[in-house]
Amino acid sequence: MRVIRLFLALLAVALQLLSTTPAEAARALPPGQKPGHYIRWFYPSQQPYGPIESGTGLTGEAPSAGAFLTLPFMGPHYVTSLFDHCYPDYQANGRLCRWDGAVVAKSSGGPDPTFDWGYAQTPGHQDYLYYDGHDGYDYGLYYEPVAAAAPGLVKLSGWAVPSCHSCSSGLTVEIDHGNGLLSYYGHLSQINVARGQYVKRGQVIGISGMTGTATGPHLHFGLYYTNGNGPVDPYGWSGTFPDPYSKDVGDLWISGSPRYAQVALPRVSVNATLDSDDPTAIDVSWSSPGDGNVYRISFVKPDGSMVDWLGPRGAGSAKFHGRAGQTFWFWVTVRTSLGWTDANSSSSIQLPSPLHGQPN
Repeated sequence: MRVIRLFLALLAVALQLLSTTPAEAARALPPGQKPGHYIRWFYPSQQPYGPIESGTGLTGEAPSAGAFLTLPFMGPHYVTSLFDHCYPDYQANGRLCRWDGAVVAKSSGGPDPTFDWGYAQTPGHQDYLYYDGHDGYDYGLYYEPVAAAAPGLVKLSGWAVPSCHSCSSGLTVEIDHGNGLLSYYGHLSQINVARGQYVKRGQVIGISGMTGTATGPHLHFGLYYTNGNGPVDPYGWSGTFPDPYSKDVGDLWISGSPRYAQVALPRVSVNATLDSDDPTAIDVSWSSPGDGNVYRISFVKPDGSMVDWLGPRGAGSAKFHGRAGQTFWFWVTVRTSLGWTDANSSSSIQLPSPLHGQPN
């Protein structure tokens, strides 16, 4: 199936070039490099175009019998491109059908002036959300953690086209969920899982980016049949007329609406206080929500240099001994068993200066 999708994606790039699509629409840039004037996917500027997937919206649909998905990220993010029910195979037919039955075309919303395959959301609006022929969803993640949308076995972990790092979806992860469907995470800047590895729901599988054919950092999230029978829209179809795409299987979000995975996210708390019995000691403690947390603790010296002190270890406390009269503060990082991370610092603490006649 992946070979078919890659062929279609490469064909799409060729069609774009032949139809004089602006170069920015088909040219990959190194991670972190700004794409020039074409900023449809560029974040964190986050142009206020299109809906924000907040994890609280209602689709108005009931979940299908096979619903199994949660969102592949945490926190609200813009939806920057939709699944095209009219023709989800990267061929431009001048018309795009959204999951709720809304239809746009060059004759209605108007074309994107910088991208031949993009249409305005509504007539007269400058919202170029739509991408003709798109077979998944693009979310505006700017080098942020990407989570497994459901448990499963990693089928692909690496370059979508090993011989071409600027092609297709670049660094990509595929997860086979054992129900005839696999989820697809493209344009990553970093991959945290290996082929053949079992992953849990909400586990961090990589960091979003702009590898492959991308004009800015984002996540391409897709759902595909494992037998190569094409993509499906996880949002299903709720339009008043029959779904133009016959291979959809309904609303695949648990509870019928997209939700974040119910996993404990870390939020580090660090406390540092003078030891009441020892003028050369600081009592340091650290904790965080999360499961399987692993902490690393560093201290920062008066000259600003950071020094590893403790770790890896669990939540707890320790006594730090420093030189009298000097000021220190502490930096704590944590990683949960699902790969979510956080960090925080303590307030700065000055050890008492020595009394006259006492050694430093």
